[in-house]
Amino acid sequence: MQTKKFNINELTLEDMQPKQASRHDPSNVGRKCLKCEHIRLASESHIPAYECPKCGAVYDKIEQLVSARPMGKLAR
Repeated sequence: MQTKKFNINELTLEDMQPKQASRHDPSNVGRKCLKCEHIRLASESHIPAYECPKCGAVYDKIEQLVSARPMGKLAR
């Protein structure tokens, strides 16, 4: 992997914006955590979008674990 060298004066505002890492709604409002069953609220936007505000679980990891289990349940 090569890195691009550039002059700071060549940067635009678009270049400085963070890239969206998720295909989902960036805020994940309304997303239900499969570990604690918390439903994400709009007021919880200060918490990273990939993480459950209540229990701290990473949504994608929990969903992978649940789909890999025969009964579809997590041990608490």
